Amino acid sequence: MCWGGADQAPDPREVAWYLGIPGGALDGPGGAYAAACWEELRRGTAPRGLHQRVDLAPFRAASRDLDHHLRHCREGILYAVTLGPEADRLLRRWSAQSMAKAAVGQAVCAAWLDALCAAYCESLQQGLAPGEYLTPPFSPGYGDWDLGAQPLVLDLLQAPKRLGLSLTGGGMLVPEKSVTALVGISDRPEEACGQKCMRCRKTDCPFRAGPA
Repeated sequence: MCWGGADQAPDPREVAWYLGIPGGALDGPGGAYAAACWEELRRGTAPRGLHQRVDLAPFRAASRDLDHHLRHCREGILYAVTLGPEADRLLRRWSAQSMAKAAVGQAVCAAWLDALCAAYCESLQQGLAPGEYLTPPFSPGYGDWDLGAQPLVLDLLQAPKRLGLSLTGGGMLVPEKSVTALVGISDRPEEACGQKCMRCRKTDCPFRAGPA
């Protein structure tokens, strides 16, 4: 599945955030690298995503943090979003050209993937029934949800067949610039607090708190 907005450039402040630049501003060379990497990504990749509404039973007791996150949910939606193998090839090319360009390219890819996941989640919200709300996404590797959950996630999504998404022997996703996540379906609108909560610096947010 492709979706609208996939050709929109990532926010430069997000790119700077991934590079660890205070103030969210790229300097001249960094900005030039970001623009060049984005143009190559825009022209040479085709992001895709897929999702599946699921019962949460297979995920119960797998993670205390995940149980807390989904404590008011009976169902959820698994999704996967990938920039595809073309992005991996570009990353290898940039590494051969310049370590600086490779670092900026990694940040551009990560920021774009963030934006695509947020847009994908918004499209999922539009397909829900009245009174249903999506929680923020929770991915294997967050909190105490072990990366060992990835095979189950990929199997339920049929991601290897439908999206070409697989795992290395070490449990890393291939293509590299890919994300899998689970969002809960809640009847509480206050739980739909946005798609970037897991990176938010608002440490008193209840979604950042540990299990009760």
